[in-house]
Amino acid sequence: MEIVHELLWFLKPEGIQWLIQTGGLPVICLIIFAETGFFALLPGDSLLVLCGIFAATLGTDGQPLLPLWALLALVPICGILGDQIGYWIGSWFGKALYGWNEKSFLGIPIYKRAYLTKTEEFYGRWGTFFVVAGRWVPIVRTFAPIVAGMVRMRFATFIAYNVIGAFTWVWSMVLAGYFLPPILKTVAPGFDLARNIDKIAIVIIALSLAPIAWTVHKERQRQK
Repeated sequence: MEIVHELLWFLKPEGIQWLIQTGGLPVICLIIFAETGFFALLPGDSLLVLCGIFAATLGTDGQPLLPLWALLALVPICGILGDQIGYWIGSWFGKALYGWNEKSFLGIPIYKRAYLTKTEEFYGRWGTFFVVAGRWVPIVRTFAPIVAGMVRMRFATFIAYNVIGAFTWVWSMVLAGYFLPPILKTVAPGFDLARNIDKIAIVIIALSLAPIAWTVHKERQRQK
């Protein structure tokens, strides 16, 4: 239990700050790569917003604690590579899935090829949207590229939207952290953005879920 408690600490604002201060840009790149590729339980949104705050904060030497140019140029590339790994994982796993025999247990279907076909049809209509919009939603951003690979989304299409999603997600999160502190000092004096970064991330995630929920609703209406 103590190990679990320590791992959960890294998801809190103080834990994320420690990661940034201790590991710097290499650790930031590694976390974004891992979360977008294959490991969902990492604090991508909170991490990027805090990186923006660090980039806007000057150290004792008068230099920013993190270089903004590196965050905007290098970190999106890590997000692109992570999604690409997820796509390849899905492609490899998807090939096996298409060869499976249909299975059921006590009359309850466990696997039917029709499920995979429906998913493929859904991604044919909305897949590119999910590859981009899913970047702002934890867990979804990890599994969206894997599913894209499983249902055999065209590689050229995937890589194009992968790049768009990575840059827009990283830039929006980092720049939000970079520009929010002075705005909050004006409208909400005394509000500590760094200590409440998890709440800010929840608001951002909630806003990001709205278009995805609308898409799912439209899909259900279409099926009816």
